[in-house]
This record gives sequence, C-alpha cells and structure tokens, in this order.
Amino acid sequence: MPETRIIRAGDADVKIVPPDGGQRFQPSPSEEVFFKLSGDETDGLIDFFEIRVGYLDGPPLHIHSVQHETFYIVEGELTPKVGDELVEAAAGDFLFIPKGVVHTYVNLKQNIARAVGNLSPGGFDKFVAELSALKGPFDPKKNAEISAKYNQVNVGPPLAILLGLRTAPHP
Repeated sequence: MPETRIIRAGDADVKIVPPDGGQRFQPSPSEEVFFKLSGDETDGLIDFFEIRVGYLDGPPLHIHSVQHETFYIVEGELTPKVGDELVEAAAGDFLFIPKGVVHTYVNLKQNIARAVGNLSPGGFDKFVAELSALKGPFDPKKNAEISAKYNQVNVGPPLAILLGLRTAPHP
C-alpha cells in the first residue's frame, strides 16, 4: 500500500493520502473511519474523513455542539436522520448539518456505503480515537463522558435500533 506523502511547496506542506491511508479507526464492527486530515494539521480549522459503513451500522443519534458537519456520498446509500426527517442519500448527494442539529445515519443496504466529509472546527478525530479504544460491550455512561469531553451530546440510540431493525448497540 502506498504511504502518505508530504511535498514541500514554499513554506507549506502538501499532504497526499492514498485510498486506505490516514488515521484509521473502527468505532463498531462494520464501520471504519479514515481521517485523511485532522484539526491538528489545519490549525484547528477542519477534519476531513472517509467513512465506510456496513449493513445496519451507524452512530448513535447525536448533536455536535460546536462543529458543522458535511457528508458527500461516494458509493452506495445512507439513510440519515436529520432533526425529525429521514432522508435517502445516494452516491453524489451532499449533506450539510449545522452545529446543534440532531442527526445520525444508517446503511440499510447489504453493500458498504462510502462517504467523505468534514467537521469544522477540527478535533473530532480525538473523539473517534478515544471511543474506538473502548473495549467490551457498549457502555452508555462511558460513551456519554467521552462525548461531552468533545462537545458532542448523544441523544438516542443508533438509527437501526430506532427503526426496530436491531435490538442492541454493537459489542
């Protein structure tokens, strides 16, 4: 696999990240997050990431208190819940979710869905890293503590549970 490359351009570094490159996290058994760029690398401006989401996977219903979030669906379909609305988002669709808006997503198809996105300001990679490091069954109290530390509030279970398609969070 090719390595991330840095090219010096004047006084700046240009970063080139290969398809499976970047900080890789697996917050649940069938979801991967690849941070191609973190807030630490952008003076806190943005995180840029790719998600790969398996069948019936996706995060708990949540709010980012200080971060705006975008998603651009690259492959497959995701079903986001934004506020009270469920929407279908297919390859080529773009979502902008302002800070303070309740949201989540689920993959309702048997194939892997891929999307790229960003959060602004950056720093979300630290949240995902800490959450991904948890071992054992889902612990709502620990999850809430980590979320609060990174200005995120979980307000409900993953969408697959809300829709009655799954009965418990992933182990």
